[in-house]
Amino acid sequence: MTYRKIWFDYVLWVVYAGLCIMLLAYTGNRLYASCVGASLAGLGAFVLFPVLICLYTGIRLISQAIRKKHCFSAHSAALAESLMVSVSFVFGTIIRIREGLLMASIYDLGSVLEPGDYYDLAVVRTGGWGMSFAHGMGDLFVRCLRIVLSFLGNSVAAAMFFQVILQVAAMIFAYLAVRKAAGWLASCTMLVLLAFSSSFIHKIDVIDPECLLIALFLAGLYLVISFVRASVAGGEIFGGWPGMFLLGAFLGLLSYLEGGCAVLFLFLAGLFTGKPVAAAGRKRRIGNLLIVLAGGGAGFFGSIAEDAATSGVVFYQGLTWWLDTYLDLFTGAKMFGVIGTDYPFFVILFLLASFVVFAFIMGGREQDFSLWLLPCILVTPVFLIDFSVVGFGGVALFFWSAMAGLGLKGAVFGRQAVLMGEKDGKINASTVPEPAAAVFEAPGPEAGDPAALSPASAASTAGLQKKPRFIENPLPLPKKHVKREMDFDYKVLEADMHYDVEVDEEDDFDRF
Repeated sequence: MTYRKIWFDYVLWVVYAGLCIMLLAYTGNRLYASCVGASLAGLGAFVLFPVLICLYTGIRLISQAIRKKHCFSAHSAALAESLMVSVSFVFGTIIRIREGLLMASIYDLGSVLEPGDYYDLAVVRTGGWGMSFAHGMGDLFVRCLRIVLSFLGNSVAAAMFFQVILQVAAMIFAYLAVRKAAGWLASCTMLVLLAFSSSFIHKIDVIDPECLLIALFLAGLYLVISFVRASVAGGEIFGGWPGMFLLGAFLGLLSYLEGGCAVLFLFLAGLFTGKPVAAAGRKRRIGNLLIVLAGGGAGFFGSIAEDAATSGVVFYQGLTWWLDTYLDLFTGAKMFGVIGTDYPFFVILFLLASFVVFAFIMGGREQDFSLWLLPCILVTPVFLIDFSVVGFGGVALFFWSAMAGLGLKGAVFGRQAVLMGEKDGKINASTVPEPAAAVFEAPGPEAGDPAALSPASAASTAGLQKKPRFIENPLPLPKKHVKREMDFDYKVLEADMHYDVEVDEEDDFDRF
């Protein structure tokens, strides 16, 4: 999908460029300090910027040189996409299963590490369900994990298996969402980064609701992008207004479960900034937006009303309980909990994501990443300090992986239209035009003499003479048949040339 560049995009670009500078300086400083030494750690804050310029310039020039000489078909792109997706899902799943089995064995040893409160509450016991969490996502995770343990048994290995399933589902929704919004290269790059990121893999080590939050968030993102794409194209959307209302209700439910999921509503701006593929009226898109927002309000406040009714309190008390969860922002905040010590990965991630800064400058009035800037900016503070109840680090990692894929796509395919124009110009220049012969002649006493014609006839003849000739047929034509004289060394006498058999006219050829 492409989006029209507006004035607000320039403001977002300045903020995004500043965030890229800060993150590159921080990761460069930490990587330099861990590899070289703390005495010259200040130098590491500047070492990644020349690397960024050289890397972007090199990728852009190499891709332009390759694409000028070679034309890759859609079949080749499909093969490359299939290979990258297969490698990411197969090996990513194997790595996660291995990590889950390792952590399950560590927990079973009875060491200092404990499974945590979520696992203790989810363990199936006789005599009831036990207490639940006040936070929506935490309570949902406990209920889902309890169902898993009721089938697989009370074991940490079963909880780890549930975490692995949630991460694989999150990768599937992430790939589908970015694939629909930005194409195959951006989605494959994002998928590879998520599949082999140790920071993302280690989130299954702790039995908490974050993996469930990431999976549900990315499922909602896929639905929103599908809705925006269908609305801009003027097609049928989820079966009409009931489907759009249910989409809004699902987004409202996610916002109730975790307040940070309200970021998904920002993608609805694509209804008005997206480039329309077909004739889709503005009033219709406004109507679709209002239906989704009405569904969102119904889903959010309906969830609070249901929670209040279950707890036996009034609606206002239920809303107060939900707000109290987010008022004390500094309770349980995590400092630098996402980046950790995985500096090489985040250096690559932030370098690729910084390509978007150059793509914004080099691009025209239409971009394919404008809709991602504001959500990415809003979740970026999680890299420094995470105030969310469950943990929003995985969502922030996804957004920056998506921006890295968009940045690589901009570096590789940024000037595709210009390159195709240059290639067509070279092809046209290499074609030698034939002399314009007088193929058509106007009728008259002297067709070759324009002066002998009337003014109207002369103008008509001049127009006909300027008409371009047909392009010469490049296919091989059949050869003209040439009669061959058969010449043999053996000569037959004319007296022996008797091949006709005389047959009686009354002979009926009945010999029996």
